[in-house]
Amino acid sequence: MPAILIAENDPRLSSMMQRTLFANGFTVRVVADGTSAYSIARSGNFDLMVLAAGLPGLGAAEVLRRLRAEGRALPVVVLTPRAGRARTAAWFKGGADDCIAKPFASDELLSTVQGRLGATRSAQRTTISCGGLKLNLRTGRAHIGDYAVDLSARECALAETFMRHPGQVLTREQLHRHVWGHDRDSDSNVVDQYVRYLRRKLGANWFVALRGVGYRLEARKN
Repeated sequence: MPAILIAENDPRLSSMMQRTLFANGFTVRVVADGTSAYSIARSGNFDLMVLAAGLPGLGAAEVLRRLRAEGRALPVVVLTPRAGRARTAAWFKGGADDCIAKPFASDELLSTVQGRLGATRSAQRTTISCGGLKLNLRTGRAHIGDYAVDLSARECALAETFMRHPGQVLTREQLHRHVWGHDRDSDSNVVDQYVRYLRRKLGANWFVALRGVGYRLEARKN
């Protein structure tokens, strides 16, 4: 059972997160200040930490800086107030694995936590499958039945992101953040461009576009 450390000083928000994660099979511990978060995160007893910006005591940025300076690879999802691209990019540069802007829904929290844990575990796995689609993460080769095709590094990362969230609508911002490591520029169509690449190589029916929202992987069988 994965163990999650939540560092959030808003009791209503921390309670909502605790209930959501516990109901979905996680062990959860909540702390309300940065000093406790840093101390407990170093124990090695947790699989991921949800770290809120604006904690009393040791600030979230300093907690993150110290953990990374010590070489600790604990995945960290930072809860931020609504902010621009530059601020979000600064958290990634500081060592965050993902960011969620407040306010957020419980399903966004759950999806992000599950996605981060899945990405961490993927380092131990070579091949992932979804419906009739298989992807070798080491070689970047995708298989659909007897058909096989090589993907570029970005195409492979994008395909993996879709396959780890089958049937879930992913916004362009989420896809850009997971694959390119930061929020997209407002005038950038790189996500759409790479989805087109995947459609050409794997078939258009796999990737369903939701106008003005994003894309969903249709986990079908051949």
